[in-house]
Amino acid sequence: MEQELGARIRELREASGMLAADLAEQVGIDATALSKIENGRRSVKSVEIGRIAKALRVSPLALLEPESLPGKMPIAARMAGASVVVGSAYDRLVSLTELHEVLAGHGIHSSPKLASVPAVTGLGWFDAAEKLAQWAREHLSLEGVNGDERFAELAERIQTALSVDVLVESYPDDPLSGAAITDNAFPLIFVNATHPLPRSLFTLAHELGHILGRHDGNSIKLDRELSGTTVDERMANAFAANFLMPEDTVRDAINADGRTEATLIGLAHRLGVSFETLIFRLHNLGLINAAGRDSLRRVNWRQLVLHMSDPAIRGNLDRIAAARFVSRSVTPPPTIRPALLIARATTGFRKGAVSAHALGNLVGRESDELLGAFEDDPDLVRARELIAADYEPQHDEAREERFSGMPY
Repeated sequence: MEQELGARIRELREASGMLAADLAEQVGIDATALSKIENGRRSVKSVEIGRIAKALRVSPLALLEPESLPGKMPIAARMAGASVVVGSAYDRLVSLTELHEVLAGHGIHSSPKLASVPAVTGLGWFDAAEKLAQWAREHLSLEGVNGDERFAELAERIQTALSVDVLVESYPDDPLSGAAITDNAFPLIFVNATHPLPRSLFTLAHELGHILGRHDGNSIKLDRELSGTTVDERMANAFAANFLMPEDTVRDAINADGRTEATLIGLAHRLGVSFETLIFRLHNLGLINAAGRDSLRRVNWRQLVLHMSDPAIRGNLDRIAAARFVSRSVTPPPTIRPALLIARATTGFRKGAVSAHALGNLVGRESDELLGAFEDDPDLVRARELIAADYEPQHDEAREERFSGMPY
């Protein structure tokens, strides 16, 4: 046990780039003691485990239970880049995995609805993306949902139809754009709400691709950028493009009205994507060549939308709609809390497995405010009634009788 724990500490320390002397100083032990710990020749005190975990910015479970989700977070961070670990978004995700472990330990489990997702093992990334996008359009259809509404609607459908948690919170200047926990025990999508709606919508769909694809058996994907060249990142990007901008929808619009300003503006507005994303999709579908892609990317589309006097030229948008459309490029998505985890944590709070502080931190409320909201909870009302009931003995009981019910 000491050898495994020591090796784990050394591995995490070296991965973080921290010197042994610096870690020893932060933990409050000398370098010789740390060397003995890392070589399995000295046991680690419980208080030292907490200090080591804090110094390395990992969960204590990363030291004690490396196969748990908190234990896998450092590995995911290492794959994404060391800068991820210093961000607040990473800390938030670690805390959510810790909360999940506590709830699961008390029998309060997640129940995702992913059994019908088609297997894509053995398929190339492009074919896998198409197959999963088709499934997603059938189960999470955004037909009839246009523009700014698509982000919130997709997040809601992921949580209700798939029972997959979605967390959307703002972490300015954080290196993490999005993340996906693909483990069936606790599937979760994270989107950094610092970025504007079109990019956030693509990030949401990209992370959904990771959830549905369950890539490489890795339980956690941390994404700084969405331009990775690995097979699973290409698949997630292709899935997002296919799902958000279906080939039939794009081709039908181009075939009906031509590749005009109005057509492209109308498509970008309706599909909720950026012009750059739409232009790349046109190239992906073979509707324009690479030179056309690069030329269209240089067009100032926002200026075009605002200054075209004829609504027919700017996608049939009136002045107000055009202004709102342009403002989308700087408007962040709404904050969204993980509904399934909140429901589990609320159950855990009622059972005494989760503190008011932990639940309040999850839902973004102060502990005192949260406790006040539970004043009328039926279980608590019943408990207060039982405590306040009259238990005055109605007759004298023998001493032996009073001891007959002790739970020995």
